[in-house]
Amino acid sequence: MKKLKTAIIGYGRSGRDIHTRLLKQLPDLFEIDFYIEADPERQEMIKKEMEKAVYPDYSAIFNQSGIDLVINASFSQDHARISKDLMKHGFNVLSEKPVAKNAEEFKTILDTAKETGKKYYAFQQYRFSPGITKIREIISSGILGRIVAVNMREDRFARRWDWQTVHENTAGVLLNNGPHYVDNALALMGFPANVEVTAIMDRANYAGNAEDYAKLILKAPGAPVVDIELTASNAFPGSPILIQGTQGTLAGSVTSFSWKYFKPEETPALKLDTRPLRNEKGEPVYCSEKLNIHEESWTPDLGNQSPHQYDFTEKGLAFYRALHDSFVNNKDFFIKNEEVLLQMKVMGEAHAQNKGLFT
Repeated sequence: MKKLKTAIIGYGRSGRDIHTRLLKQLPDLFEIDFYIEADPERQEMIKKEMEKAVYPDYSAIFNQSGIDLVINASFSQDHARISKDLMKHGFNVLSEKPVAKNAEEFKTILDTAKETGKKYYAFQQYRFSPGITKIREIISSGILGRIVAVNMREDRFARRWDWQTVHENTAGVLLNNGPHYVDNALALMGFPANVEVTAIMDRANYAGNAEDYAKLILKAPGAPVVDIELTASNAFPGSPILIQGTQGTLAGSVTSFSWKYFKPEETPALKLDTRPLRNEKGEPVYCSEKLNIHEESWTPDLGNQSPHQYDFTEKGLAFYRALHDSFVNNKDFFIKNEEVLLQMKVMGEAHAQNKGLFT
């Protein structure tokens, strides 16, 4: 099986702790050839930890041959510029999120990919989470009925003061973490062509001028309404996922959730009765019935991993296996760039509705 020779730009939280960590577990599919890292201390880390060549500027890639894929884990504000430059110089690119600062900039990336004929991928690994895959399976089975509403939330209670708290750095909680939630939300909505966005943002515990609170309500004809809340101000976390259907409800996290439902074939038909309701004694009462409720749950076999480690590893490895298959066999990739463009449009509208926060 062909190994993809890979270069990684950046050796920080993403380049080192995500991409390197994952690729080291796929030695039959990927080979890390060298790194790009400007920070002298991290250059030494690369030499010590990976025993690989390291160059201070990504332009060094242009002089290399045989590189199948460049992983762009540079600073967020540089993702679009570097991705386009790499493709113009003949290299295929996997970009970390956010892929660009807005939809208009992302369109220029797609134009460059089309003009150069190079492959371009967005790192949306959360779509490959085993829990998300199971949830899609449950929804598709129809057991919950028609999906009415989806709630997704990320609750934190923490302060932050690094470069990703500055709006001009293509940062803030919506661009830092939101691409994964918005991507999965749009997938559950069926990636509708027209999405109505209502967004509220605030800044509570960031040192910079970006938002650390984002509430998005997404609506589209024929799709469930989706409520996404990302916050750094909640010390009482709620259920990360809540899905409400006409026949049942699912609640939990991507590593442990339950669903309750009734079966229509076991349930009397629902009929309207506009007369005042009363019991056998003639006393007034509210509507009441005893449905036969079924309950199921899902928790994966974690082995010796924590729930977080399990989900991180499984979705990341699944993403890279799918990318390798798409690349080597020239197949369409599971994550369509048109879907990423819709995600960027949604987040761009959210920022536009809250532009006064960033001035």
